[in-house]
Amino acid sequence: MPRFLKQSVLLVLTVAILALPILFWITAPSRSEPVEVLTKYLKLLYARDFGRAYQLISAADRELKTRNDYVRERGPFDGFASAVARRLSGFIEIQPVTQRIDGAQNRVRLALRLPDAEALSDLVLDWDENRLKALPQSEQRRILATLDRLAREDKLPMIEGEEEFVLLREGSKWKVFLDWAAGVQVKFGTTLPAGGGLFAQPTIKETIARSGDLFTIGFKVKNTGAGEVVTRIVHRVEPKEMAEYLDLVECALLLPVRLQPREEQIYKSTYVVRGDLPDGIKSLNVTYEFKVEN
Repeated sequence: MPRFLKQSVLLVLTVAILALPILFWITAPSRSEPVEVLTKYLKLLYARDFGRAYQLISAADRELKTRNDYVRERGPFDGFASAVARRLSGFIEIQPVTQRIDGAQNRVRLALRLPDAEALSDLVLDWDENRLKALPQSEQRRILATLDRLAREDKLPMIEGEEEFVLLREGSKWKVFLDWAAGVQVKFGTTLPAGGGLFAQPTIKETIARSGDLFTIGFKVKNTGAGEVVTRIVHRVEPKEMAEYLDLVECALLLPVRLQPREEQIYKSTYVVRGDLPDGIKSLNVTYEFKVEN
């Protein structure tokens, strides 16, 4: 099931304006342009509209990751699941708490109320995109109407918290700064059995992820032989002592998969970099060692 944006509750510290240097201050809460940019960005993230969200990310970040890679790693919704997520994103409530400006950089703390997507799983068929897409239009309309009714009656399950974001001024606009340059580079490769009639390679060979980032990569696997092949992988991370800091959330290849002659499939794996990754670790190497079982 897709993971949705959840923010931890943080304490808001009161800082005296006069104690801060010139050009470095806390502004009173307001619907400023940076707040509007963040509001749009967070609603697009919740709706899993990553293509549009990418345009609100800073140029410094976008130099390190293409739009296609960013969208592919996060897995946008398709069909009716996308419509449901967009409807829910409209119920997000965002209020500024503080803004701390230092030249071209702005740190904005927001108070957030987000629809609890997991609590709504029964209504939306566990966010199964294929099942949602297959629903008759009458049932799809019923689901959307139910969400609207819950919101009107203030019965929509919500998650509340606060979080701080950083924006950079680029010309006349503000952009969300994710600081991917401070992340860890994760590289992917394969080891194939000799004479196994199997071809496999990652759809992306490397990516950059910050602590807490959830990302998905694919492995293209093809049976190049004339007979059926059953294969699975052994998952290896180097340095070995760092393996515990890269969590494999889901992987379709840990269990055996069956490929018919000349059949080609893409199997996806989802990872998250743990927040307690030691400082100074800038690179992790992940190898999928393919085993043929027949």
